[in-house]
Amino acid sequence: MMKLLFLCVGILLSQGIWGQEPELIEAEEKQATWNYYLQNPIDINQVKPSELENLQILSPQQIKSFMEHRATIGFFESIYELQTIPFWDVTSLRQLKVFLICHQPSPTWFKPNQAHHQMLLRWEQSLEQKKGFTPPDARSKTRYEGGPWSQLIRYRGQYNSFIRGGFLLQKDAGEASWSDFASFFIEIKPLKLIDKLIIGDFVNQWGQGLLQAGGFSLGKSYESIKSTQKFHMGAIPYSSAGESGFYRGINLMFHMGLLQVQGFYSHRTLDAYVRGDSTFSSFITDGYHRTPTEKSHQENLQESSSGFHVQWNWPQSRTQIYANHTLTRYNLPKALSNLAYKQDEWYGNAVVNSSVGIQIPYRSVRWMAELASQGNRGIAFIQGGATAFSKQVDFSYVLRMYSPAFYSPMAQAFSENSTTGNELGLFIGNQIAFSKRSKLSSYLDMFVFPTQKFQVSKENTWGWEYVSRYQYEKKSRWRFFGQVKWTSKQEDGPKDNPSIIRHHNLQMNLDIHRFWGPRVDWHSRLMASLDGNRWPFDSGFLVIQDLSLKINHWKIQSRLAMFNTSSYDARLYAYEPSLPTAFLLPAYAGHGLRSAMVGSYALSNRIQLALKIGRTDYWDRAEIGSSLDVIAGTHKTDVSIQCIGQW
Repeated sequence: MMKLLFLCVGILLSQGIWGQEPELIEAEEKQATWNYYLQNPIDINQVKPSELENLQILSPQQIKSFMEHRATIGFFESIYELQTIPFWDVTSLRQLKVFLICHQPSPTWFKPNQAHHQMLLRWEQSLEQKKGFTPPDARSKTRYEGGPWSQLIRYRGQYNSFIRGGFLLQKDAGEASWSDFASFFIEIKPLKLIDKLIIGDFVNQWGQGLLQAGGFSLGKSYESIKSTQKFHMGAIPYSSAGESGFYRGINLMFHMGLLQVQGFYSHRTLDAYVRGDSTFSSFITDGYHRTPTEKSHQENLQESSSGFHVQWNWPQSRTQIYANHTLTRYNLPKALSNLAYKQDEWYGNAVVNSSVGIQIPYRSVRWMAELASQGNRGIAFIQGGATAFSKQVDFSYVLRMYSPAFYSPMAQAFSENSTTGNELGLFIGNQIAFSKRSKLSSYLDMFVFPTQKFQVSKENTWGWEYVSRYQYEKKSRWRFFGQVKWTSKQEDGPKDNPSIIRHHNLQMNLDIHRFWGPRVDWHSRLMASLDGNRWPFDSGFLVIQDLSLKINHWKIQSRLAMFNTSSYDARLYAYEPSLPTAFLLPAYAGHGLRSAMVGSYALSNRIQLALKIGRTDYWDRAEIGSSLDVIAGTHKTDVSIQCIGQW
C-alpha cells in the first residue's frame, strides 16, 4: 500500500519535473562520461554506488539515501519513485532523468518484455576534396585507397535484466573496408555469486587508475571535489569507435561474502612501428589504415594480458581495501629509444604491474590512497582526501609521486602529464557556496618533473596550474560563470638561446545561458588566451553564440563562432553541439569563422533522424590541413547524417 502511495505521489509531482527535457549543464569535463551513460542507461534496481558517483551529479548524502531507500523498499517499480527519496532535489532529478531506466527484477532469464534494442547508423563526409582523394601526380602517387566518407554501425541490446550485448563496425574516411574496425561484447549478470561476465571487448576501472583506468577523461576539473578521486567500476563493456585502449577476451567478477574478486584474460593485435631488427619502437593509436604505409603497420603486434582485482568491503563504514595485479606480454620486444628524454621508458616484451589501495569514507571525509609498482623498475603513489567543512565549504587535495620509470599500459591516474610517470605533484581545491545559486570553485596544482621530458632537456623543472570559477544560477532562467586558468611550466628556449625558460598560458572565459522555458536555450561565450614567455605574448580570442530550439518533434541547435589566434599555442577549446550520442571538442586556432547546425527529428517513439552541417572559413590561409588531408581552399564543410532506431 505504501509503495502504491509513493508511486501515485511521484506521478503527480512529475508534471513539474519529468515533463521537461533534462537540463544537461554544458560542462566539457563531464560530456564523455555522460555520453557513455546516455548510451548505456543505468537500471536503478541494479545500480551500484560507484556508478552514481561516476555521474558527478549526486552528493555522497544523496547516494547514501538512495541505497538506504532501495534496501528498505526492495526494488523500484517506476522511475517516478525517485522523487520520494530524502535529500533528492528537483535539479538533480532533471539532470539524472536521461541516464536512468527501471527494470523490475525478474526471477527468470526469459522475459522478453524487458528487451530493449538500439541500432545507430552514421555517415560523415567533408564536401571539399582532399589531396588523398585526387588522382596521383608526378610528385606523389600515394593516395587513400577508400572513399571520402566515414561510417559507423552500432548495435546495443538488452534482452532482459541479465543479458545485454552489442557490436560496432566502423571505417574512417579513406579506408577501403566498411568494417575496418569491428568490436563486440556480451555482458551477463546472473545476480548470484557471479556479479558480471563480459565476453568480447571491455575496459577496467580499478581504484585510482594507477594500473587500470578505462574510459576517456579530460583531466582536471574546476569541480575539484568530484574530479580528484576515481571510483572503482570494475569491468565495463567497451563499445566506442576508438581503436585502442581496450581489452578483448573474457572478464569475470564474483563475490564471496565481503570479498569481491575480478579476473580477466585478453588477447588482441595492435598497430605498431616494427623495425627491421624485429623490435617495435612505439604503438600507433590513431586507427588510420588508408594508405599502403599505414596498412603496413596494421595489426603487426600481438598483446596478451591477464590480471585480477581483489577487494574487501566493510559495509558498515563503506571502507574498501583492494589489491591489483596485471601481466602484459608482446610477441616482439620494445626497443630502448636513443632519445635522452626517453631513457627511463619501459622496454622489453613484458610488463608486470601490482598495486594496493584503500578508500575510507568517514563522516564527511573521504580518504583514498594507492601504491603501485612496475616490477623492480618504478613505483607510483597517490593519496588524497575530500571533505565538506560545512554546507558551504568543501576542500580536497591530491598528493602524487610517479617515478620516471613507472609504466602501466592502461594507467590513467590524476596527473599533469599525459602519462602516469615522471611527476611529483600536490593539488589543492576548494569550493565556497555563497548561496544555493552562487559558488566559487578554485584549485591550485603544483608539479615537478624529476627527469627530462619532451622539449624539456633539464631535470627537476616545475610549474603550476591555477583555476578559479564563479558560477551563478537563477532557478531555470539563466546560468552564468566566469573562469580564469593560469598554467606555467618550464621548457627549452629557442635554438639561439638553449637555456630553460618559463612558459605561461592564461585563459579567461565568460559564459551565460539564458532559458525561455523548456524550449529555448540561448548560450553566449567569450574566451581569450595569452601564451608565451615574454611580452608581447601570443594571443587568441573566441566568441561563440549558440541557440537551441525544441519544437514538437524537432530539436535544432546552431553555433556561430568567430576566432582569432596568433599561434597554435594560443588555441582555445570549446565543446560543440553534435549529433545525439556523439562528442566533439574542437580546437579553434588561426583566424576565421565556424558555423554549425544540428537538427534532429523524432520520426516516432522508435526512430530518430539527425543531420549536422558544419563549416569553417579561414581568413589567414589559402589551404587547410597538411599532407594527404590538405584542401586547396579557404573553407572546409562537413556533413553528418545519423539514424537511431529503437525497439
